[in-house]
Amino acid sequence: MKSALRSGIAFACLIGAACVPASLSAQEAAPAEASISAERPVAMTQYGAVRGTVEEGINVFRGIPYGADTRDTRFQPANPPEPWDGVRDAVDFPDSIVQLGNSNGLFRSWAPDPTPGMSEDALGLNIWTPALDDHERPVMVWLHGGGFQNGNGSSAAYEGINLATRGDVVVVTINHRLNAFGHLYLAGLTDDPAYADSGNVGSLDMVMALEWVRDNIEQFGGNPDNVTIFGESGGGRKVSTMLAMPRAEGLFHRAIVQSGSHLRFREPEEATEHTLSFLNILGISPDNLEALNDVPAETFMEALRTAAGEQTTSLYWSPVRDGNSLPHHPFEAEENEPSQSVPMLVGSNKDELSLWLVRPGNMPTLDYANAEGLIGAYATEDEFNEFVAGYREIYPDYTDADLMVAIASDLRYSGNAYRQARLRAAQEGAAPIWVYQFDWETPVAGGVFGAPHALEIPFAFDTLGNSESMVGDPATAQPVADQVSEAWISFARHGDPNARGLPYWPPVSINQTPAMRFNMESEVDENYFWDEMNVIYRYDR
Repeated sequence: MKSALRSGIAFACLIGAACVPASLSAQEAAPAEASISAERPVAMTQYGAVRGTVEEGINVFRGIPYGADTRDTRFQPANPPEPWDGVRDAVDFPDSIVQLGNSNGLFRSWAPDPTPGMSEDALGLNIWTPALDDHERPVMVWLHGGGFQNGNGSSAAYEGINLATRGDVVVVTINHRLNAFGHLYLAGLTDDPAYADSGNVGSLDMVMALEWVRDNIEQFGGNPDNVTIFGESGGGRKVSTMLAMPRAEGLFHRAIVQSGSHLRFREPEEATEHTLSFLNILGISPDNLEALNDVPAETFMEALRTAAGEQTTSLYWSPVRDGNSLPHHPFEAEENEPSQSVPMLVGSNKDELSLWLVRPGNMPTLDYANAEGLIGAYATEDEFNEFVAGYREIYPDYTDADLMVAIASDLRYSGNAYRQARLRAAQEGAAPIWVYQFDWETPVAGGVFGAPHALEIPFAFDTLGNSESMVGDPATAQPVADQVSEAWISFARHGDPNARGLPYWPPVSINQTPAMRFNMESEVDENYFWDEMNVIYRYDR
């Protein structure tokens, strides 16, 4: 890692001789006119003024706190940030929550420079906006990937300059608690109400960030009544979680799920088993949970590393259907589903699992054992062998390696996107949903990866220039980015992804699931996933 682990103590940067009283409302304290100087824009939040930068004509604010240091509220909902006097510099990305991180050569050009630090003082957000005025632009809030384990909103692939310029939108990325810090479920071991939400505090951080957007984004030229949440992989699962979370209802108005359709949360019993395993690694008794508050962040990271290295454990972190902050699994609410009035756009990439199954010069063999760790929750070995026979009929020209990637990708990603779309379409009175599949294949490494997991991100953000390790020559891929980013912008602005450069894209209906297949020349597949569905849903799990 490029940066050292920092303590959880907040390092507030307060500058400026002219103080703005924290007691003033944002409207009262807003600088005159558009709040922009030629060099350093200043905006007022409910907690104090912030000063950003101008980059390529876009106003950029990094590291604005939306919550207080969570070292003081471990495994509990966060507190609001303390107000500050004067003008706070907002030029550096916020810390990431303490995490192991991961590495893959395809993502090397996405690394932020400099790399942000790590601490429990990580509840910060970043904003890219064309102007600080009253134009009420659509707001696009990105929930980053990395499962619920790793990641941050600082990746170069998530840079909002091009999206803000192209679409006249406001782009926001956020950091929040992850892994044990965000999802260590303690409510199964104690009746202490302070820990009633412990399994979902990372999700509640996102709710707090969306509340900050609702209360402050007008000062940054955005419209709080037109907020889109979007995310990929773990970020798509986070969008799926927000859609099912009653406390998030009304805080966003469109939702895009990229390769992360999440249909089941952990049950309390399962989450409690995970917690007991982690406590055992830490050497803490379930009867002495107070000791968790004394564990240094570095020790938590070592415990996370130990858990990740233990091949015998199924310990993982994700939201919990705790009956409190998450009372129901998605689409299982007793009455109206939370946020069912929110239009949705969901999809996946053609070759998602190639990211894990394929290595240049070492293609995977068509064997269940090679993918069991990735798809074991979705199919048994006998089922997998039946799927192979079915997919050979659908794709007679595929090699064994192609079939391996296709089946695994569909079981884990495309199938869930299809199911999420069908469940939404079946809801009476629900807002429409559209489906896509990203088909463009990267030429990197001789093209062996096809269209892998996460490839579509720089196309949605129009950040190909920051993503050469993933996409190769940006100029070659730009026609595809033009189509994808325009569709995302149109969806954020209108709640409908139909956009210039694309054929007409119908929403999903009760009887049909059309999908936009993004490529150099994108087209609508009217019978998307029909054949695959009839194979892998023979055993609907």
